[in-house]
Amino acid sequence: MLHGPDSPANGLVDEVAAWMRDRAARSPVGVRADRAVVQAGLDGAISDGGLGVGAAWERFSSVVAPNNLGLDSERFLAFIPMSPSVASVWMDAVVGASSFSAESWMEAAGAVGAETQVIELFAGIAGMPEGSGGAFVSGGTIGNLSALAVAREVADGRRTVVVGDTAHASIDNALHLLGLQALVVPTGPDARLTGDAVRRATAGRTDIAAVVAAGGSTNAGIIDDLDGCSDAATELGAWFHVDGAYGLAAMLLPELRERFAGIERADSFIVDPHKWLFATAGSCALVYRQPALARAVHTQRGPYIEVLHTDDDTFNPCDLGVQLTRRASGLPIWFALVAHGLEAHREAIRVGIERARQMAAALDGNPLTELVLAPELGVVLFRRSGWGVDQWRAWAERLLVEQVAFVAPSTFRGEVVGRLVFMHPRTPASIVEELMTTLTG
Repeated sequence: MLHGPDSPANGLVDEVAAWMRDRAARSPVGVRADRAVVQAGLDGAISDGGLGVGAAWERFSSVVAPNNLGLDSERFLAFIPMSPSVASVWMDAVVGASSFSAESWMEAAGAVGAETQVIELFAGIAGMPEGSGGAFVSGGTIGNLSALAVAREVADGRRTVVVGDTAHASIDNALHLLGLQALVVPTGPDARLTGDAVRRATAGRTDIAAVVAAGGSTNAGIIDDLDGCSDAATELGAWFHVDGAYGLAAMLLPELRERFAGIERADSFIVDPHKWLFATAGSCALVYRQPALARAVHTQRGPYIEVLHTDDDTFNPCDLGVQLTRRASGLPIWFALVAHGLEAHREAIRVGIERARQMAAALDGNPLTELVLAPELGVVLFRRSGWGVDQWRAWAERLLVEQVAFVAPSTFRGEVVGRLVFMHPRTPASIVEELMTTLTG
């Protein structure tokens, strides 16, 4: 019943495939569902005897699926959205069906080899030296934690990490878990962490283990002074890590590559293909300048897994991050890159940047609205004259009810502001006028 060709679940193949095709074609903005309603709809779903495959699918399609926000909607403009390509969606389904044991070359040389090709691509674009390497982990949080664990171990007892006041929350969480202390350095008016600011904050200190910079901050989309921060880290004898989970994908664009100058000097960096590279959820490329340092920290030992380990320069994914068992989460982006090429992905990234510029121009041209910062990537922060918390919340609710978009206001240095993130390549140009009407009409 559970396995094999006679399982009744095989009868769902066509229905599930049709659902996936429809979702890949267009995802709705979705809803913020009432928890009590969802729980009532799911009541009794799990039982000793089971409901049967048809009834289980009906429960999914009528209760589970409709009661979510569409993170992959072309009108989802909050947080950091996702917009997985059709190719990545189908390959993700294949990964789920295959159960590739992608923690080692011994078990899954095909899958790990394909993932490694993507890691080498990112390392090459970043300008990292020969011998750099890495692995895919489940997301930016695990990527940052894994990299900073290596930084801690090579720091010779130093336990302070320099971070900007715009650093992602996962950095603070990683430092807490690792027993490291954050030295928070204020960013300037442009919200950029600079090498000079790092020097001023660390003058005379001998306890600095690492410097962490953003390759596109999550809240404002600002690229830190990577070159300057790298210089400061070198002077301190500290590890240099770049959190590029969201924005580092833009280094693929020749016209923006110079903005990431200094990434080639990082000891480690991350970039999440499930963000601006249009892959499915749960993928983070973690790249090290010297992967042997990571293997010395992360390799797990035990009688039943010693067979996975080799004495040569082959790096298993499980030896480079805080994961043993893992999905082949790099295969969806690998397949999409192989199928469509780099240029198609570059053009898709450019759409988000152009939409952000269009929105910024509209906001800048209206007397009721004001940019907080000129957008550098796809994030737009702005003010609306006379609005406070209640007005921002009402605006967000109205947009969702009318299915114009899902937005989530943010804060910038204590001030509540509007925030829009343009990422989906199918977000229509008309969204700018639609949003301006709701802001100023």
